[in-house]
Amino acid sequence: MTQSAPVADRAETEAERRARLAWEAEGIAAAAASIAAGLYVDADDVDAWIDSIGTDHELPPPPTRRR
Repeated sequence: MTQSAPVADRAETEAERRARLAWEAEGIAAAAASIAAGLYVDADDVDAWIDSIGTDHELPPPPTRRR
């Protein structure tokens, strides 16, 4: 059985590049729309959540807030 090489170990095809760029553009547009709507997640809350992962006291993902 042969396995595909991880993406980092081979050149990205043109089709893969176009798909990746489209996916990235969609994510950026969604983030811009959220910001324009006044939605955000507090950075300190994100840091505390990340630091809690894998501990005995994991926190839930931080809430989205509105400005």
